[in-house]
Amino acid sequence: MVGKPNVGKSTLFSALTLVDVPIANYPFTTKSPNRGVTYLRFNCVCRELGVKDNPKNSLCVDGVRLIPIQIIDCPGIVPEAHLGRGLGLQFLDEIRQASALIVVADASGGTDLEGNVVEPGTHDPVEDVRLVEKEFTEWLLGIISRDWPRIARAAEAKQASLAGEIARVFSGLGVDKEHVDAAIMRSELDEGHPTAWRREELRRFVDELRRLSKPIIVAANKADVPTAREGIKKLVEAGYETIPCSGEAERALRMAAERGFIKYRPGDRIFTVIDSSRLNPAQKRALDALAGFMEKNGGTGVQDLIDKVYLNVLGYIPVFPVEDPVRLTDRNGNVLPDVYLLKPGSGPRDLAYKIHTELGEAYLYAINARTRLKLSSDYKLRPGDVISIVSAAKRGS
Repeated sequence: MVGKPNVGKSTLFSALTLVDVPIANYPFTTKSPNRGVTYLRFNCVCRELGVKDNPKNSLCVDGVRLIPIQIIDCPGIVPEAHLGRGLGLQFLDEIRQASALIVVADASGGTDLEGNVVEPGTHDPVEDVRLVEKEFTEWLLGIISRDWPRIARAAEAKQASLAGEIARVFSGLGVDKEHVDAAIMRSELDEGHPTAWRREELRRFVDELRRLSKPIIVAANKADVPTAREGIKKLVEAGYETIPCSGEAERALRMAAERGFIKYRPGDRIFTVIDSSRLNPAQKRALDALAGFMEKNGGTGVQDLIDKVYLNVLGYIPVFPVEDPVRLTDRNGNVLPDVYLLKPGSGPRDLAYKIHTELGEAYLYAINARTRLKLSSDYKLRPGDVISIVSAAKRGS
C-alpha cells in the first residue's frame, strides 16, 4: 500500500489489519513500513456441497472463506523520492516483494503532493497516482541504466539474451522474462538493436515493465468527504481501476464489531447493532452516520480493495485441494481444510507444486471432486474448484 504522505494509508492499514499504528493529519506519520495480515473474501464451497468444513490455512465465517494476505503500509512518497528525497527510498525498496500495489489517493483533494493540508477540492487526486507511477519508473530507469551499455552490446552481439539479461537485473522485484518480452512488444522497440534505444525509449520500456510486473488499483480514500465525488470522477476518467473507500469508516466498524457493539464482517454492505442500550449518544450518532454512508456507497469500499486486487487485477484463482474426493477431506479427516491462490492459467500440477514440491514431482493426475472424474492434462483451474491430486508418492503409500 503506497501513496504520498497524509492520504490515510495508515488508517486504511489499521482498518484492514486492526494493527495499532500511528495515525495523524500531517505528513510522514509512518516512518518505517508497517506489516500486517488482512483477508481476501471468497464464497466458500462448503454450503454448495452441503458440508461443515474445518479450515486450517484460512477461516470460514457464515459461508465466506477468509484467506490471509500479507499487506505492507509503506512510508509516504514525495516528488524526487527516487533520488532519496523524503522517505521514498524505503518505499521503493519495500515494493520489491509486492504482487501488486494499492495506490492510496486523497479523493477529497484536500492535500497537496507533499501531503500538506489544503482546501478540499483544490488538488487533483490523479496527480497522487501519477506521482507514484513516475517515481517508481524513474527508480527502475536508474537501476537498468547503470548496466544498460553492457546489456545492449552483449545482446546485439548475440552473446546474451536481451530479455534474459534484463530479467536478471530486475529479478529481485519479481520481474520475469515474460514480463520483459511483453514490455518490449508494448513499447514497440527494436529488440535486435538495443544499443540504438534512446533514454526516452528506455524510460518507455521500464514504464511498461512497471505496469506489467506491479499492477495497481487505486484506493480513492476519504470518499466520505463531500468534495470526493469530483475526485473519484477524475480518477475513473483517467483510466485507473478505482475503488471509492473510507478507511476511517471501516476502522470504526471493525473496532465496534471487535468490542461486540455491532455484527459486521469486512466487506458487508450493512451492519447490525447488537444491543443499542450499550451505546452512548455519541456512539449512536457515529453509527447512524456510518450507516448513511454505507447505504449511499454500498459499504465502505475497503474490503473491495483486497478482493478486487487479487481476483480482478491479479486474477488469482482460489482452489480447494482435498485428499479424499468423496469425503472432501485431508488425511486427518478435516473437511475442505485449505484453499490456495493460483496464478491465472495454472493447472492441477501447479496446484500440486504449490502444496508441496514432492507432490508436484510425483504428480500423476487430478480428480474433480465435484464430478469424481479425472481431469485432462491441459485442464485450467477455475475459481472454487475442489481438486484431489493423485501422485506416485500417494499410490506407493
